[in-house]
Amino acid sequence: MVKLKMPPYRLWIAVMVFMTTFTNYMLRANISVSIISMVEKSKKNHTAFCATAADNSTKPAAKDTTGSQTFNWSEGDVGWILSAYFYGYFLTTIPGGVVSNYIGPWHTLLWSSLGSAVLTGLTPLCAISGGVGGVCASRFFIGFLGGAAYPAVNDLIAKWAPPQEKGKFLAAMMGNTLGTVVTWNLVAAATSAWGWEWGFYVLAIFMMVYCIVFGIIVRDRPDLHPWVSDEEKKHILESQEGHLTKKKGFPPYHKMLCCNFPFWALAIAQLGNLWGLNLIITYAPKFMAETLGFNIKASAGLAALPYIGRLIGSNIFGIIGDFMRKKDIMSVTKIRKFFIIFSHFIPGLCLILIRAFGCIKEGVIAMLVLNQGFNGACVVSHLVNAQDLAPNFAGSVYGIINFFGMTTGIFVPPITGYLNTNYTGFKGPTLIFMIGGIAYIATGAIFIIFGSAEVQPWNKKEGEEED
Repeated sequence: MVKLKMPPYRLWIAVMVFMTTFTNYMLRANISVSIISMVEKSKKNHTAFCATAADNSTKPAAKDTTGSQTFNWSEGDVGWILSAYFYGYFLTTIPGGVVSNYIGPWHTLLWSSLGSAVLTGLTPLCAISGGVGGVCASRFFIGFLGGAAYPAVNDLIAKWAPPQEKGKFLAAMMGNTLGTVVTWNLVAAATSAWGWEWGFYVLAIFMMVYCIVFGIIVRDRPDLHPWVSDEEKKHILESQEGHLTKKKGFPPYHKMLCCNFPFWALAIAQLGNLWGLNLIITYAPKFMAETLGFNIKASAGLAALPYIGRLIGSNIFGIIGDFMRKKDIMSVTKIRKFFIIFSHFIPGLCLILIRAFGCIKEGVIAMLVLNQGFNGACVVSHLVNAQDLAPNFAGSVYGIINFFGMTTGIFVPPITGYLNTNYTGFKGPTLIFMIGGIAYIATGAIFIIFGSAEVQPWNKKEGEEED
């Protein structure tokens, strides 16, 4: 009789990494769909630059028949609501890593997710009783709690993933991409059926279930989990020997920030990565509707294609990167720099080439899908680099680079707004995508010049001896 071999328990940790980023982006992206039904509809129609007689982009939106209360909020009010999450998020990206280093990723992720679930469920009440201010407050604190997620996830990966498997674990962080796709469709369906309030209630219920499952399956380290075999514990801990310590301590920020070229190369690479990602998330739907003439609400599958491409690309590149490392085809530093070609250079060229297609919609959509598909290589180029430089402080390092990178969420939308307002026709979008493409390529070039995958001296915690 053949005895079936159970998969390693760390596979379940990778699944929970996926679900953590999935749920984090659900609560980040849901408001962009819900706000459409929350605000009273404008009677003004818009004719897209590339619209044809067959387009349905100029048809008025269907009337809401759910009986939900709507609000007479201005474009400025809506802008504050959409950005409130990010103001809270910025405040905890760096402290979130410190907290995770000190109390562990299990506590950090569980309680921040639970708090976010409660606040999401209370958002309709905040809107009805507190108006714009109430929703902004709710979104601010959801962002405040959500900002700790990615640093804590990196801390969790550092403790569970053998070095040769980190590409696969980092690929699991692409749950954020699927989270965006599912959220847009799920919230749209719930809103259409029962009213915009249920767009929040459904996600809050989903988050509660996730928190229960996470609390049962996950522990801070493999040696603390009763369900992990002794053989697997030994394999993970021995593979991390010399890089990871169980001691708690605070990151040496002065050593990171003062003239540490590999760290700053990583931060700059993340800035370019999030410039492109935030550009696609915040501007691409508007570009498709107002320039290309697509009805985004009726074409959710089309709008989701770039994100599906990113999810597929991240898994493919993650497998290739881990294979190259296991076979020792080249040094880890060279692997990181090699994949920058795919995560930054090719996506940058795709954005620049959008100009060549103009109103050839199939070509433009193809460039957006390829842009995000190739950008999936970031899981083995720079995203995993925080694990390389400082396994002991991976959460804190990721928190800092994400803090710098997420500033693009503040200045990219005003840039796109200014260019769209001051340049008519296809010229505005051309400049917007060209700037995004240059940001990808320039930041990738800096990483290739100054980046490294060598463990930095400041990875040692206080009281440890240097190797």
